[in-house]
Amino acid sequence: MTRAWLDEGSRLFLDQLDLVPDSAFAKPCLLPGWTTAHLVAHTAYNAKALSRLVRWARTGEETPMYASTDARDAEIEQGAKLPVSELRSLVRETDSRLRAELAALTDWNAEVRTAQGRAVPASEIPWMRTREVWIHAVDLGTGVGFEDFPRELVDALIADVVGLRQSRDQGPALVLTASDRSAGWEIAGAEPAVVRGTAAELCRWICGRGGLDGPELGRWL
Repeated sequence: MTRAWLDEGSRLFLDQLDLVPDSAFAKPCLLPGWTTAHLVAHTAYNAKALSRLVRWARTGEETPMYASTDARDAEIEQGAKLPVSELRSLVRETDSRLRAELAALTDWNAEVRTAQGRAVPASEIPWMRTREVWIHAVDLGTGVGFEDFPRELVDALIADVVGLRQSRDQGPALVLTASDRSAGWEIAGAEPAVVRGTAAELCRWICGRGGLDGPELGRWL
């Protein structure tokens, strides 16, 4: 399903971006600390960064997503200053290029590294982009919510974030109980906090977008 989710998520993000007026680019988006221009620049440069991983997988030449965290942040800051028309074009072009490169990739077992230094097979690259476009479509603030995501995608996102936090021993310990699912999710540990809601609400919360009462969460990406 990942490739289908990627294509659907890219369309969703770009369609929602078309609804955002130029005047809103300088205003805050739903992701704290960023304007819409920052969000769009990040989404565009994330596609370029993942294209570097595709190149790494295709050629065997190590081409990291970013030279450093500081370089990534500086690139976003500079990108946010671009004229709105250029930003709109940039995010479309980089997204289209990445998806074309993924369609041409054959060695899905080639090992690459995420921006956090985690070694993963190239087959994870489409999922890395899928997370970005779906979640940031919400961050644009046009009215799309996690409840609009496919049911299976919601479950996959929760499982992914829970798994990442668990693998990094990144607390707090949690038990996530979904009112519309027969099974839940947990991050093991002493005295886990129980967080309840629909799966979409839990997904929004575990992805750092609030909406439920629960312990403070650190960054997961």
